[in-house]
Amino acid sequence: MKRRNFIKTTAAGSAFVLTRSAFAFHSTDIKSESYNYCHQSKRRIPVAYDVDVVVIGGSLAGVAAAVEASRAGARVFLAAQEPYLGEDVCGTFRLWPKDQSVTKTELGNKIFGGGIPTQLHVKHTLDNVLIENNIDFLYSCYTTDIITGKNGEPAGVVIANRSGRQAILAKVIIDATPRALVARMTGAKFGVYPAGKQNFKFTVVGNDLKEEIPGLKSKIYKDVVRVSWASKGSANDSSFSETDIRYNAIEYTCPVEMKDGSWASFAEAEQVFRDLTWDANQVESADLLFQNPPDKLLGQKRWNNADVDSDKINIKVFQPRKIDNVFVLSGSANLSLDASEALLEPGKFIRIGERIGNEAAVIASTLATAENPKIPGKAGSNISKGDVGELLEGLRPSLNKGDVEAQDTILPVLGTYDVLVMGGGTAGAPAGVGAAKHGAKTLVIDYMHGLGGIGTMGMIGRYYHGYRKGYTNIVDNGVKNMGPDNPRKKGSLAEWVFDWKTEYFRKEIRNAGGDIWFGVMGIGAYVDNGKVKGVVVATPEGKGVVLANTVIDSSGSADIAVAAGADYSYTDGLSVAVQGSGLPFKNPNDFYNNTDWTFINDTDMLDVWRSFVVAKDKFSEQYDIGKMPQTRERRRMIGDFTVSVLDVYNGRTYPDTISVHFSSFDTHGFTEDPFFSLKPPEHSGVDVTAFVPFRALLPKGLEGIAVTGLGASAHRDAMPVIRMQPCLQNQGYAVGWAAAMAASNQQNIRYIDLKKLQKELVKVGSLPEHVVTDVDNYPPPMSKIQEAAKTVVNDLKGLEIILWDQEKGIVAMTDQYHFSQNENDKLVYARILGMLGNPTGWQDLIKAIDSYDDWDEGWNYRGMGQFGRSISYLDSLIIAVGRTKKIEAIPSIARLAEMLTPESHFSHFRAVAIALETIADQEGAEPLFKLLQMPGVRGHSMLDIETAKKIAPPDKNDVSTRNNSLRELILGRALFKCGDMNDVGNQILDEYSRDLRGHYYRHANGVLQLFSKQKNPDIEM
Repeated sequence: MKRRNFIKTTAAGSAFVLTRSAFAFHSTDIKSESYNYCHQSKRRIPVAYDVDVVVIGGSLAGVAAAVEASRAGARVFLAAQEPYLGEDVCGTFRLWPKDQSVTKTELGNKIFGGGIPTQLHVKHTLDNVLIENNIDFLYSCYTTDIITGKNGEPAGVVIANRSGRQAILAKVIIDATPRALVARMTGAKFGVYPAGKQNFKFTVVGNDLKEEIPGLKSKIYKDVVRVSWASKGSANDSSFSETDIRYNAIEYTCPVEMKDGSWASFAEAEQVFRDLTWDANQVESADLLFQNPPDKLLGQKRWNNADVDSDKINIKVFQPRKIDNVFVLSGSANLSLDASEALLEPGKFIRIGERIGNEAAVIASTLATAENPKIPGKAGSNISKGDVGELLEGLRPSLNKGDVEAQDTILPVLGTYDVLVMGGGTAGAPAGVGAAKHGAKTLVIDYMHGLGGIGTMGMIGRYYHGYRKGYTNIVDNGVKNMGPDNPRKKGSLAEWVFDWKTEYFRKEIRNAGGDIWFGVMGIGAYVDNGKVKGVVVATPEGKGVVLANTVIDSSGSADIAVAAGADYSYTDGLSVAVQGSGLPFKNPNDFYNNTDWTFINDTDMLDVWRSFVVAKDKFSEQYDIGKMPQTRERRRMIGDFTVSVLDVYNGRTYPDTISVHFSSFDTHGFTEDPFFSLKPPEHSGVDVTAFVPFRALLPKGLEGIAVTGLGASAHRDAMPVIRMQPCLQNQGYAVGWAAAMAASNQQNIRYIDLKKLQKELVKVGSLPEHVVTDVDNYPPPMSKIQEAAKTVVNDLKGLEIILWDQEKGIVAMTDQYHFSQNENDKLVYARILGMLGNPTGWQDLIKAIDSYDDWDEGWNYRGMGQFGRSISYLDSLIIAVGRTKKIEAIPSIARLAEMLTPESHFSHFRAVAIALETIADQEGAEPLFKLLQMPGVRGHSMLDIETAKKIAPPDKNDVSTRNNSLRELILGRALFKCGDMNDVGNQILDEYSRDLRGHYYRHANGVLQLFSKQKNPDIEM
């Protein structure tokens, strides 16, 4: 478990920053007040990159500028706002160049030379161009601050993403954002965004042409969207087949009433366009609105002509007055509206990007590194009491290049709501509906441009088990009726048209009076006296705070709770177990492309970057790839209560049940809980019912916040039952309703009348009636434990009862071990006790192991379709005897280890490693060292993107890379913990501590930190 220390720290790599005054005893009285600003105390921001030129924005021109700057000798870093490059054509879905002149540039020819490109062709090409030119880049990053030198000159930027905030030091900044956000932050002068009607464009695919809506103009593109592959909707085969499907793409233009140039106005404009254009035939739509910015830069030069010669236009048109080391590479430059309209045609800006990139490199070569860089602060009045909590570890602490001071400052309040839902996914969208429908002023924020999470944007548009009554049943019928007579309608409520579900949730929230902000990221929490008062957000128009009576953290990884100081559980130096992940291909009209080919840490931006880059190679022939990773296990905050595996298996009931969950153990990998090491999960056909108490959604020590979904407080091995989509939809709706009750009563959400809410949820069908009168049935009475201790020798009957109250269970089993005269029964007790670290019966375990002449049937790592055991019986004997920590067991373990070959099952290697590292004696190092010398066992780390691309097979459910890497890492870890030999264990851990894959990095780095000690000398073998 990662601890969040409530002490402000200035050390680079600190996990978060909050002043001690942000935490104190809470009050249950909530007062509604209006503020202009929030306070952010002084802190230090870790430096992720120190370069000559930083490019902010992943447009075609931005990439072209980065490439030319690099070729001119500059060190370059690029940060893209979207989860892909090419946002100016892919994000707006403007893939149709006006003419073929765009192919005259090198990049333009790569993109458009083969005709109208697919989305994936654009994204894949841009990735490869940057990689080939050794340019570091990241997706999903927002700029939040400008770094200045000692004379106030721009010296870099601060970016925010799901890893927190990081500083990028740079001599020259190229701002390729659509509205020149970065240049505006430098203080460059721009025109005023005019209030009133403003024209925007929005592209949809497959829709019916809208000709009757006043003010809405349409253009059908001559060249259709052509799909060469179609999804089979299967989890276990290649899942796609050749086809030739064609859709019309329509660009709509419409004037939208804009109050001002605030993000709230732009967010509402997007919703208006979606209101106007959606219909049941839509198979795809743009992420972003397109607008020729009316509020232009006041540049060093002005271009008034309508026509533009990209080779001759003065570069100073793109430089702010009195700021020579910043360029505006977008339609916000100092251009006439006609000129910018022409340059904003797809591909037209590329040549200017090349010129600006070259010029930026020249300027950077004349500039010295900025002295005393800092992030200047601001002062203001009418400030809400509190401070900002945020993650400040860097992309990874080991990669930080120092830090930069951020001065004490203020952040604007962007809105005040009763309920703020951070994340509009599986639980978040229903939470927004639940809050808004019950009278709360509600805002739902999501980084994606669609609601529904993994079931829509994540392309898993089919239920696997789950509790489908209650609110979920309302959703399922509502989605099905989005197109009652449409041929795309699914025959079963268990699956859905992906675009229908996103639109269903959007309409439900809008119709209930809720607001929706797409394209916005939650990057911190605003906390006062232990109360989370709001969320710090990064928007395309800048950083600010949204205040709320209740924050519902539906980020999926408890991002806001952790930023506020909550403890959490995740892979670390003690555990590398995590459910398999994927990133799918996506063709228009696809709804179910379930994949499992890697591990992905959603909150590690290097890992996310690696996943997206590799996925484009893996599915290069498809029309597109998904926009969010298919992760089944994420960071979980520590709540007032943590649901365990044994709570689930014993059917634990609670007085505060908030949701009911129903599924088999769909583990997508191996389990860790001792119960499963003894009695593996049942097959997929055997379902288990689990209840989740409200306390498991409330972060310990914090008020004003609830966490839903995969970020809730539960043991990782319990999550396969809890994480099913139907259950989380019911959970989200219930928490949204709870937040509305808290707002109505002006109280913290922890203190609502939960019985009243339960009764309402029973009426809806989301909860069974008995929950209203349920009490906690833990702990089991001693008589029941003693009875189970007698029956456990019969196929482990009652094991879940014995382990539920482990202290009493050990006493009962120890008694039975000594009473028993049956050798088989004694072995049962010895195996259970050993697995719990009790040495009683260790001789019986060794005797049983020694009776084997060879290994039994083991288990290789499997993700998709993994049910049942992940270790063999012999594996469990070895792990159990290892946990007794008896040195006498090492020869028996070593004898079996010598029988292993490179083709042996992964579970056998894992069992040997766990046993020997738990005993942790130098005698165990030699057998581990020998295993690591076998052919093919070493060399499976991914230290760079070229290696990651090269060794990732095309299979969408590949397990080979994980079997190989896990085996090497686990053996290396065990060798290191046994004292190491010839420094091999340390070398392996060092390599994986630099691996692009986030979970391997977390584990290897954690082992090195937790278990570093004096190693034994080299030994010749």
